[in-house]
Amino acid sequence: MNLSMVEFLLQQTWQAIRRNGLMSLATSSNMAVALLILSTFFLTTLNLQHMANVEARKANITIDMADDADAAKIEAELWSDMRVGEVRSRSKEEALEEFAEIMGGGDPEEFLAALGDNPLPNAFIVRPKDPQDMAAIAKAARNIEGVSDVRYKEQVTGKLLTLARGIKIAGVVTAVLMSAATLLIVSTTIRLTIYARRREIRIMQLVGATNSFIRLPFILEGAFHGVMGGAVSTILVLASYSWVQAYVGQHLNFIELVYSSTFAVLFGLGAIVCGILFGVLGSAIGLHSYLREI
Repeated sequence: MNLSMVEFLLQQTWQAIRRNGLMSLATSSNMAVALLILSTFFLTTLNLQHMANVEARKANITIDMADDADAAKIEAELWSDMRVGEVRSRSKEEALEEFAEIMGGGDPEEFLAALGDNPLPNAFIVRPKDPQDMAAIAKAARNIEGVSDVRYKEQVTGKLLTLARGIKIAGVVTAVLMSAATLLIVSTTIRLTIYARRREIRIMQLVGATNSFIRLPFILEGAFHGVMGGAVSTILVLASYSWVQAYVGQHLNFIELVYSSTFAVLFGLGAIVCGILFGVLGSAIGLHSYLREI
């Protein structure tokens, strides 16, 4: 295909869009609404999974040491595990202060006087790089010489990780179903556009145009509608999401939402690319069905 043919196709596409302005507006609007719903679902699923992972990452492993243990040796062995992301030592005194705070913020000295001696052990607080490795790190730590006990919230962490995996799987399945539904809506809308221009298609066939030549302008129109729909949905979604993120940050700061300028750019590009794919595939499917029938 030479340059003049490409120029001709682009001119034909633009003229068709202008000539069928109302239908083009309806197609782009349907595309924007479909992408808006899909984008909203994506952001909701992404943030639910992110929150579950954040809570799981907050969990850590407490490794109690025996009284005669070599702290430096235990710390070195902990750091030798590539799955470990952070190791922090905690003395008996710090453990007593934390215990006093948990018990209502009393004076640690009063607890010490009541107990007679500090029974809490020196310990290391370990945080894994990946919460999925918590059980494996805990099992390895139990075999280190000088370790008296290894504790972590196994049930809570396990449930959070299971929840995160469940959200991810459910998100993928639902995204596939919603993408298929979106493609069906788009292809149906574009097929109505094609039907409204059936006379134009018939004339092109009568003058000897091949099906490939007939398809190209419609596919380019589908890509145009995809760009327009993706851009509109991106503006609406990001404007709403920015407001929600600001509100949550101000009033519900214990909730952490995924948001950054890089994320916004990538999200916008992704929405536009999805719009182009839906537009091109919808046009191809709709036109293929129509050409097969005539």
